[in-house]
This record gives sequence, C-alpha cells and structure tokens, in this order.
Amino acid sequence: MRSTFDPKLASNLAVISGIPAGDSGTGRFVAHLEARMAELAGNRIKLITRPERPALWQIRLWLRNKAYKHTVHELVRYGFLLGKFWAGVTLVWLRHGQRLILLHPQNAGYRLALRLLESRKEPPLIYLLDSSFFCVVSYNHLQGENGSCLRCIDFGFGQMAENGCQPFPRPDPGAIGFAPRLRELVKAGRVKVAAQNLRQAELAQRHFGLTSLPPVVGLWTQDWDEIFSGKTAPMTNEVAPAYSWDVLFHGYCLDAKGASWTAKVAAQCPELRFMFPFARPDWFEAPANCSFVPCSWERGLREELGRSRFVAVPSLWSAPIEGALVKSIACARAVVVVNNPTSYCDELPDGLVLKLPWTPAAAAVELRHAIEGDWRPDAKVKSSWLAGFAKGEQGFVPNLLDAVLSE
Repeated sequence: MRSTFDPKLASNLAVISGIPAGDSGTGRFVAHLEARMAELAGNRIKLITRPERPALWQIRLWLRNKAYKHTVHELVRYGFLLGKFWAGVTLVWLRHGQRLILLHPQNAGYRLALRLLESRKEPPLIYLLDSSFFCVVSYNHLQGENGSCLRCIDFGFGQMAENGCQPFPRPDPGAIGFAPRLRELVKAGRVKVAAQNLRQAELAQRHFGLTSLPPVVGLWTQDWDEIFSGKTAPMTNEVAPAYSWDVLFHGYCLDAKGASWTAKVAAQCPELRFMFPFARPDWFEAPANCSFVPCSWERGLREELGRSRFVAVPSLWSAPIEGALVKSIACARAVVVVNNPTSYCDELPDGLVLKLPWTPAAAAVELRHAIEGDWRPDAKVKSSWLAGFAKGEQGFVPNLLDAVLSE
C-alpha cells in the first residue's frame, strides 16, 4: 500500500486509544504512533489516550509497604490523566466533523466507542489490533481447544451465550452489543476498518460482508527500532553453546497465546526442558520439565532467547502481527508456531519458522524430529524476510492515516 498522506489534512484528525504509550505490546505501538505522527505532522494530530488504572494488587502492595505518599501520588496522577482523557474525548464529541481513528475500544469503553463512531459526519476508522471486531473475548479462542474460534462469524452472535463467552480484558457489559452494532455500521459504510495483515483483512471482509478487502497497513512498535537497526545482534546459524532450554515460550500466560498448549506439549516430551517467562499461577498445569522464570524483554528475556534451542510463539487465536513473534524471528535461533490458517504466521514464507500441528501429541512428535534433525530457519529466507519487514516501518503510519483521510 503506497501512502498519499497529506499533512495539511492532519489538523482535522484525532486518534483515541484505550491504551496509552507504555511497555505492553499495544503501548509500544502507541508510542511509535505518537512519535511518527509528530514527525509527519507536528502537533496537528491530537492523540488522546486513556490512562492505565493502578491494579488493586499494586495499591495493596504500596499500602503494605507503608508507601502512603506514593499511593496518594499515583492515585492523584491517575485521576488527573483520566480527567484529561475525558476532556479530550468531550472535545472530539462536540466536533462532529472531526476525523477519528479509534484504537482498542475495549479499554476506551465499548459504549463510549459506539457513541464516538456514530457521531461522526465523515466515516471514522477502527484499526484492528485484535479480534474484538467480532469476538467479545478479544482473543477468538475457547479454552481447551487447539485453534481459533470463528463461531460468531459462521453462526452468529448467539454463540456468545452458548459458549459462555465473557468480555475480556475488561468486564464491560457494553461488549455484548458492540460487535453486532459495529458490523451494521461498517456494512452501511459509516465506519471504516484497517487491518494489520492479509489474514486479518480476510476475516474482516468475511465478517462485515465487504465487497473488497479493507486496507492492509501493517504494524510497527517502538521496541522494534533497535532490533531492526542492527544494534542488537541476532542469533546466527553458527553452533551455539550448550542450551539452557530446549523450548522457551514467548508470550503472556493466556490459553489463547498457547501457554497451556505448550505445557501439554511439554508433558509429551519429558526429556526436553521448557521455560515460561512468568510466575506459575496456581491454576496452571505443567509437568516437572517446565521451569518458570519471571522476566521481560528488557529484564532477561532477550538473553534467555539466546540460551534456547527453540522459541515458541504458538498463538491459538487469529493473531495478527504479534510483537513476540517478530522479535523472536529477529533474535532467536529458531521459532516454532502452531499451524494456524487464520493467523499472521500463515503468511510467513516456508523455511522461516517451524509450523507444528494443532494437537499437542502430534506437535511433540514433530518437535522431537526437529531437535534430532537440528532444524534451523533457512538463512536466505530469514535475511530476506527481515529486510522486507523492516521496509514497512516508514510507510505504516502514513498508510494508517491515509485509510481514514481518503475519500
């Protein structure tokens, strides 16, 4: 997609995000978006983000440690930022002619999101960060299954109640009516959508009943700048020192991200060593060959990738471009995924990642064969993919802005 972005049109554009710039995957995307928009259009584009509320466990910890001043400071700070968010949203609400891009409606609030979308004179745009455009759980996966769930697309929204689906990541009662109403608005041409990747665009076209694919604009996040700058040396295909782990799981402790699936694979391979970068929750079932080492990318995880034979990013939902997958491909020795025809990994070229079967037992067999055969990505395929992916950085934000500003 080639950009025709005109900075002169930017002064009539606002971006509202339910997640602020920060350390999460979406937070890093918002940080890049903020910096790139300033580079392209100065301060013409208004970015309005809802602040993250301090978690109850954080408040309890502060109070337990008698950090009373810090507790008050954080609560006052949150109140100030929340007030600033609502003030910004109110201004956008009053300016019905202002163009709008909406990001992460779950955290912004579903009812607020619909009011903003329906109030626009010109069609606003939702940039699809996950599957919330058709799935109340955001990650379209049912616990205990080994793949993505498309029941609401195939059989209608009555599947929500039939399968006991609950709003995630927030228990927002407005979530139940959001996707059905959004589909009406998109089909009527009153709301635009833009996708990260081709498989996501195909799902959107199918769900909304569009005659053509919505624009595919890609994705970039702030932490990818260093990885693709060459400053961070990737693992090479040279012989590595003894591995600490046969498989390192890269992702959050969610069924949809494949955490439980990976533990089931580990149970089939007791001779292999698996590592998870989070503290083991009480409910999480895992065999003895699984170790839990809490760490983040900046605090140890990047180094653990270098000590791992394989890095697993086995998302079971219709995942678009995940930061964990991109960083693993760039920095790890070899990456394994689940063969998922609705996710971004299905678009990756042969020889770049190892695609395992959906069932844990079959995946374990393939994983053993890969270890015995010392499977590695094709060096030329990897180099070509990394170079091509990096080229998308400059065009991503202009393409996103084009998608809402174009007639």
